[in-house]
Order: sequence, then structure tokens, then C-alpha cells
Amino acid sequence: MKKYILFLLLIPLILTNCNKTSQKKVTYLATDAVSAYNLQYLNDQNELITTSVEPQSAQDKWKYEFMTDEGQIVYINGSYKDINSALKIQLLVDGKVYKQVATQGDTLRYLVVSGVVPYD
Repeated sequence: MKKYILFLLLIPLILTNCNKTSQKKVTYLATDAVSAYNLQYLNDQNELITTSVEPQSAQDKWKYEFMTDEGQIVYINGSYKDINSALKIQLLVDGKVYKQVATQGDTLRYLVVSGVVPYD
């Protein structure tokens, strides 16, 4: 009987610990381009958004930020057509670089950064 009562008391404790997730701030950042480039990314509603960016200089930055739960999928890709340009895409979680990719003068390949928001 004691084991049965102890088991019933532990069930709510186990269930509440398993469901704990916290929100993380995710930032997509694109830099280093000197001409137009295209981006596709998953937004905070898990919708794939397509956008074109026309920077004025290599110092211009494109940024998208949102809050999401740990374990959620994050994804961004980009491409450009100007052989004299470059592109650097970063994925930051809580202000720290989680993943990044960069290229210069490579107009044939897509830059893809994806992953899962890490658990603490």
C-alpha cells in the first residue's frame, strides 16, 4: 500500500518535470552582401517566408527575431546572383551564434542554416 501511495505522489512530479520548456530568442542575421539577395526562413508561426533584400553596402544587415520554445525547428537559406557579392547567414540563440555559413562569389549554391533550438 505504501508503494502505491508513493507512486501516486511521484506521478505529478515526473509529469511536470518532463513538460518544462522555456522560451528562447532566435535571431536570423544576414550580412556581407553588396547586391540583392533572396532569403527563405521559418518564422515564429512555422511558415516559410520568402523575401528579397537590397543592401546599400556590405555593412547593411538584415535581421529577424522571434521567441520560440526549446526543441523547435529553425531554418533559413539564402542565395545571390552577383559574382562580386558575398553572403553570411547566422542563426543566433539567446544572442549567441548557434550556426552560421558564408560564401563569397559563389552564385551557384544556396546557403542553408537549420537546426533545433537547443534545450538547456
